[in-house]
Amino acid sequence: MSLRRPPVTLTDAGPVGERPGQHVLWLGFPAYGHIKATLGMVEELLRRGHRVTYVVADRLAGHVAGTGARVVPYASVFPESIAATETATTMLLAFLRESFAPLEAALGAAAADPPQLVVHDALASDTAAAVSRRHHVPTVRTYAGFGTNEHVPQNGTEADPAHAPADPDDPRLRDLAGQLTARVEAAGVADQFAGGLASGDDAAVNISFVVREFQMRGETFGDDYLFAGPCLRAADFTGPWSPPPGAPPVLLVSLGTSVNRRPDFFRSCAESFAGTPWHVVMTLGNGVDPSDLGTLPPNVEAHAWLPHLAVLEHATAFVCQGGTGSLMEAFHQGVPVVVVPQQPDQGAIAQQVVDLGVGRSVSPGDLDAHTLRSAVEAIAADAEIRCRVEELSRSVRTAPGAAAVADRLEAIMAGAGADAEQRPRVRPR
Repeated sequence: MSLRRPPVTLTDAGPVGERPGQHVLWLGFPAYGHIKATLGMVEELLRRGHRVTYVVADRLAGHVAGTGARVVPYASVFPESIAATETATTMLLAFLRESFAPLEAALGAAAADPPQLVVHDALASDTAAAVSRRHHVPTVRTYAGFGTNEHVPQNGTEADPAHAPADPDDPRLRDLAGQLTARVEAAGVADQFAGGLASGDDAAVNISFVVREFQMRGETFGDDYLFAGPCLRAADFTGPWSPPPGAPPVLLVSLGTSVNRRPDFFRSCAESFAGTPWHVVMTLGNGVDPSDLGTLPPNVEAHAWLPHLAVLEHATAFVCQGGTGSLMEAFHQGVPVVVVPQQPDQGAIAQQVVDLGVGRSVSPGDLDAHTLRSAVEAIAADAEIRCRVEELSRSVRTAPGAAAVADRLEAIMAGAGADAEQRPRVRPR
């Protein structure tokens, strides 16, 4: 594993001394849904006169640059797409490597302009711990999915009995531990991990991008969690798509951006609705090229990507993998869903959809033309489901959002600043 420091590239924001407000160092996780969820909060902080340095995987840097934040790219080691067959051990290895991948870039950015606060994705905790501990500033954790407490395990689900858990004696884990030890020593922050890796218990607040009404066991979370909702931006509602003439019922189909290399799934969806009144819009992500699907029925269109909100404005139903970002957008627009989970955590989310009565779930193993079409037609015709979706939509539309997050972050920074002023100062001899 390379210990060479990636170059720190800052956008032109003027000399440090001329910039107003407080400085927030932000650490994202290299998944589009995780990054997209944070951009509204970044823009709100910038609008209030603060400055934000965003440490982000190089392949996603362009998405952040549009906010006006200073961008510090790093070379991500996390796969862009995840195969459904990955084992728990290989995924643990990938997450551990990625948690330290931005280490040198983040430390360099913080040394050049010390932050007053570190905000980080829950999956980017270790680098955040190194920076916050070195600079003695508070941290804030963000959750793209369900929040976690003693009642809700990580990702909202217990260990999946269908898959073997990670093997702590796997030699690859021992080798990686040695590599990471060498890396933090070379970076000069080994002392910051003397008490162990980041635990998350020291976060000043946790920010979740779902609403409390959708959060599993939401009533068990206290003031240490802010369920901000999706923090949508005006730009999220604009897009080149418009509905076809004749106002047919529109069905949006997507598997998100992580586990989407499923041409068989998209072909099955196209076949399910061929010759029906439905107009089907499929977004394939980077896992499938539209040409891979062959000739599609005239009522089916396929795109590499489209802004989902532009389609959901006109949609009657949404078939998706169960990513919380996708679901929050659907519920914001009052659209019921059929979830076809691709990963264990999405299975837990799908169950929450069913339990709340805002959609249905279809196991990938049970997916066929009849099952999928029946599920979509059922949620479209079910008045009770549509009523519950409308109730949840009101919660999403009135969620605290980016402004409330910025208020909370400002309060944390103000409190940290007051604490710093009260600490006894040691006079140099």
